[in-house]
Amino acid sequence: MIEKLPVVLSQDRAGRPEHEHLEKEILAGLEGRHDLKVTVLPHLYDLSQDGPGVQFLRSVEDDMVILTWLYPRSAFWVLDANGIHGSLGPTFSLTEEIDAAAAVGKRTMWCLDLRNESRAEPYLKEIDRIASLLVEPAAVASRAANGKPQFVEEAAEPRWYPVVDYSRCGGCLECLDFCHFGVFAAGEGGRPVVEHPDACRPGCPACSRICPQGAIMFPHHGDPAIAGDPELSLKNLKLDLSRLSQAADPRRIAESERKRAQEQGWDPTGSS
Repeated sequence: MIEKLPVVLSQDRAGRPEHEHLEKEILAGLEGRHDLKVTVLPHLYDLSQDGPGVQFLRSVEDDMVILTWLYPRSAFWVLDANGIHGSLGPTFSLTEEIDAAAAVGKRTMWCLDLRNESRAEPYLKEIDRIASLLVEPAAVASRAANGKPQFVEEAAEPRWYPVVDYSRCGGCLECLDFCHFGVFAAGEGGRPVVEHPDACRPGCPACSRICPQGAIMFPHHGDPAIAGDPELSLKNLKLDLSRLSQAADPRRIAESERKRAQEQGWDPTGSS
């Protein structure tokens, strides 16, 4: 049991009025809770690797709830890529079976997709459920309420980089061989690591298309299969990719995207 459950709300990067309204409703419903510690961050995917947002997340050692505008699977592996490890907890946002291989730490991270519901009530109810599992009820009344949530300020800009789902990755390193932009490197155990995330060409998802295990995600891609939709199987991923071009082979699509990214004048030194 823990004293207070950390709850992190990751804001919408575009600041859409309807999204801001939902965020404010959720924060209002959490305000003054004795059993929660609420923190607000910029969009999770856009946080700098060494910025205050990631530093805060790394400082949290307990189980935590993360509310994001991302699929739970991609949110979980974005956290993992930034050194924030744990296992992925089941919620109404996550209907797939949870792979034990995804557990890389003792604590649990409960990722809620803010796109699932337009009202605050389902999220507040789910946070109540999780808090009831983790927070000692007898001591809650004796604790001071949090009052207002804590806001972590960071000048986050929209980013684009691949995120690897290591519960699926087979270590074939095909992504490393295919990428011309120097994004990937071989890590421990022969697994690919995203060594230079900001070297990735914005809008290019080619490495995701050629991954034989469907392990590479781009959380802001328009195709849910590439963005990390947990309900899409590897078979569905390949079918969806084929529909995006007259060429039925996903590799041909990926090669076309890679070539287009190269022709856009991308500079591998990062100076443009």
